[in-house]
Amino acid sequence: MLNVLKIDFYKAFRTVSFWVISVLNILFVVFSSFLMFSIYVTALNEPSEFSDIILQNVLPFFKFIPQFIPQCTFLIGIFAVMFAVSEFSYGTIKNIASKGYRREFIYLSKFITALVVAIVNILLSFATSFITAQIMINNRLPEFFNIDNSFWETVGKNSLQLLAYLSIAIFLAMFFRSLGSSLAIFLAFVFLESSAAALINQLFKDVLKLEFTVDPYTIFGAFGDSDQLVRGVIVLLVYIAVATVVGIYTFKQRDIN
Repeated sequence: MLNVLKIDFYKAFRTVSFWVISVLNILFVVFSSFLMFSIYVTALNEPSEFSDIILQNVLPFFKFIPQFIPQCTFLIGIFAVMFAVSEFSYGTIKNIASKGYRREFIYLSKFITALVVAIVNILLSFATSFITAQIMINNRLPEFFNIDNSFWETVGKNSLQLLAYLSIAIFLAMFFRSLGSSLAIFLAFVFLESSAAALINQLFKDVLKLEFTVDPYTIFGAFGDSDQLVRGVIVLLVYIAVATVVGIYTFKQRDIN
């Protein structure tokens, strides 16, 4: 397992896709941070009733770090798909499997490598957002940089959601083994998940006459109810476990061409 991980880490951090995704992530965070912090600077420099609303009610929801984890999910997912599929395209997986490495180790290695790349990009997002905030806000909003229990809770929730999306990305890549199909399905899942949930909710309401919502059982809506933290964690762990177990099983049952 460790040998496979070393090989994957070496390849992952040397790929062009890793550097492209990382640069895009940094640029995205810089742009988002600039827009967001500009609102706060304007509110500070031009006091008004509207400015007070922004500073008192909007600011607490935008700590300088956690909000960028969901925003970079699709970029990290794209890397995970591209990295895993390229292993089939270049015949790397076939060579590794022929050396006697267990299939489950090969699969988990791809998942862990994608997770490490995600952590690196999250840390880059943290640093970029923090530096941008220091430059634009500095000491005028000291509470903006406070790290409390809600901060770590938000980081934990967003990170677990990211992990669930990554498990889906690796599953699709290892199952379809085609960049076009895997990437299209993954992006559709990420961006259309909420729309699909809304349609299902409408079906339950209009056709079945049931007041039931599927949002709490989706990745994006797992933590929609703040008082149902345990349920949200269980839902996401189920997504991760099912995607990984099914992915490993299908990978072991199929030939590697």
